[in-house]
Amino acid sequence: MKDPTVKAVDLAQPAVVRIITVVPGKLSVHFPPSTDVTFPQQDADTYEITLSGTGAFITSNGDILTADHVVNPPKDQQLNGALYGKAAQDIADYMHQHDQKNATITPDQVTQQLTSGQLKSTATFQKASSSVFLSTSYTGLTNASDFKNLPAGVGANVDQIKKESPVDQQDTAIIHVPMKDTLSVPIGDSTNVHPQDKLTIVGFPGNADVGKSPDSLLTSSLNQIYVSSLKTSDSGAPLIQVGGNVEHGDSGGPALDDQGNIVGVVSFGVGDNAAGPNGTSFLQASSSAQAMVKSLNLDTKAGKQQTLWNQAFNAYAGTDSGHWSQAQQNFANLQKSYPLFKASQQFQDYASKQTGNSVTTPAPQQNKPSSQPAPRSATSWQAIALTIASIVVLLLLVGAVFGSALRARRKTKQQQPAAQQPMAAAASAPDKAQPDLTKGVTSTPQPANLPIPKPSQVGQNTLSLKVWPCGHMNRQSARFCSICGEPAPSSPDGA
Repeated sequence: MKDPTVKAVDLAQPAVVRIITVVPGKLSVHFPPSTDVTFPQQDADTYEITLSGTGAFITSNGDILTADHVVNPPKDQQLNGALYGKAAQDIADYMHQHDQKNATITPDQVTQQLTSGQLKSTATFQKASSSVFLSTSYTGLTNASDFKNLPAGVGANVDQIKKESPVDQQDTAIIHVPMKDTLSVPIGDSTNVHPQDKLTIVGFPGNADVGKSPDSLLTSSLNQIYVSSLKTSDSGAPLIQVGGNVEHGDSGGPALDDQGNIVGVVSFGVGDNAAGPNGTSFLQASSSAQAMVKSLNLDTKAGKQQTLWNQAFNAYAGTDSGHWSQAQQNFANLQKSYPLFKASQQFQDYASKQTGNSVTTPAPQQNKPSSQPAPRSATSWQAIALTIASIVVLLLLVGAVFGSALRARRKTKQQQPAAQQPMAAAASAPDKAQPDLTKGVTSTPQPANLPIPKPSQVGQNTLSLKVWPCGHMNRQSARFCSICGEPAPSSPDGA
């Protein structure tokens, strides 16, 4: 894990939650000439408009930062349109029974008439309520069939909106759920953000909801975005304009810098295609959230769980000796203290595997020689090679001188009587017994009956040698070259 941004996002992701907000509503429809009917027709019933967004824990006490419109949806045409879709079937059924002219009208046609105003209506909404759900980045896969069967502690109802600024202001809210010792993400300084910076948003885009199971809906997505510009809204709110894949459902999600700090909150998009990679999206700068945190006097220091998570993950991503063992131990402590944090199990398992595969080499003990030779540097090997080459050259010279002396001695003895040549047989050994100077003195055995001269003797003999015309060195008294057999050169006086 060499990329620090990846590490920072992995640390933050389990603290990001999905927020489901439900807005109860009724729709009163006017049927000409003078009939008004409220749907649903049962007085106690309402249509529930379900909206989804994202938030992130910013304290260890259950405080969550999000966009205000996620928990307090504006009563605008978008919300009205969602209510029209909920009521369309009931309205079509009513018209089939009471209006012969519209006996075949479809729910889609009803929605079109409500949207265009052809069919007059008035929408009324009750107070919204929100619930928060931990993601699979925290719980791991639950395999629950529906939200009612989720494990205890995965979800909680929002019990308080501690601070909020409406969508037409700073569109920021701090909400609270009754959870203790939660993970948290630090809030960074948005004044350090500049155009062309790369940020990462964590969210639950609606386009990613390809399944209806809780595990599918509670798996967050990561998207990289790039800062296009820094702007200010008409209300004075600092905004960060970004380009990239920002979608509906990412609203309220944290935009993280490369250190894993929240520097923005996903707020809104503009244009014909406000959501998606082709739209223009805006973040509320984290400075707005910082002001709220300060006004509420919130303690944003990491709690016990976050501290353990930091320690375990830092060891997991470390490179020092023993970091896998330390990570495995830290994750084990985390699992013991927070059994619902099952997503950390995959990191613990991998750390345990790496601990089993690692080979520990004990440090050598002091005052005891090592059984293995110390590694040599390239310079040491060069010095050794030069030393060996010098020795080889010296031995070659020794062999050459020794061969010259041997030939001279043999020729001298050949001129003596046989009784004075006790070693004639050895002296007449074939030439193949002579040292092979082209291969080095060790390539050919020395004659068995001839002693190897000592270095001091070789040094003394070389003083009486001279170079002959054949190119070989011989003694001055030699009659024939000891190497090639050429007769001795004539002296200047004709001797």
